[in-house]
Amino acid sequence: MFCKNCGKKLDDEAKFCKSCGKPVVLKEKDASSNKEEISKYKGLRGWLILVIIGLFATVLWQAYGVYESITLFTDGTVDVLSNPASGAYIPGFVRALKFEFITEILFLIFAVYFIFLFFKKSRKFPKYYVFLLVASVVYVVLDYIILSSLTVSSSEMKQVIDEVLSEGETEIGRTVITAIIWGLYMTKSKRVKVTFVEE
Repeated sequence: MFCKNCGKKLDDEAKFCKSCGKPVVLKEKDASSNKEEISKYKGLRGWLILVIIGLFATVLWQAYGVYESITLFTDGTVDVLSNPASGAYIPGFVRALKFEFITEILFLIFAVYFIFLFFKKSRKFPKYYVFLLVASVVYVVLDYIILSSLTVSSSEMKQVIDEVLSEGETEIGRTVITAIIWGLYMTKSKRVKVTFVEE
């Protein structure tokens, strides 16, 4: 049985919801319709399929990003970019790469953890997923600010940074829209409320 007010799972003999404190008053007819509604929405179906596909895609994308970052640090690219004598030197660019690398690792770890919470149907999942969405927005904005603050002397490297910033603007827009849509879904969806109830 679930609370009609907040959607939290109730003990069978509960008189009040432990979560919101509202009294639990169900007629026989209401109880059966409540069970029907819950069984209709409960389960890892519907739009939640897109959520889990997105989490698996995040794991793959972040793993690829980590691999690319490791390649940059091991193939000599970072040495060239951090050497003031080279024509490709950009002050502060290596710090930006390190920031991206650490963030990619964190997002990879969190995405794997959220997949575990998803299949466990943990009540933590919706809140943590919204946190992941907000963190994604903060990350793309910070990354854009860091890259736009770099001073570039050569026109060739300026063109590279400008292309990266142009892609960054698109990424910010896409990330903000995604966060709004899925954040609202996680906080408003009946399926989410009745599915993610486990401790």
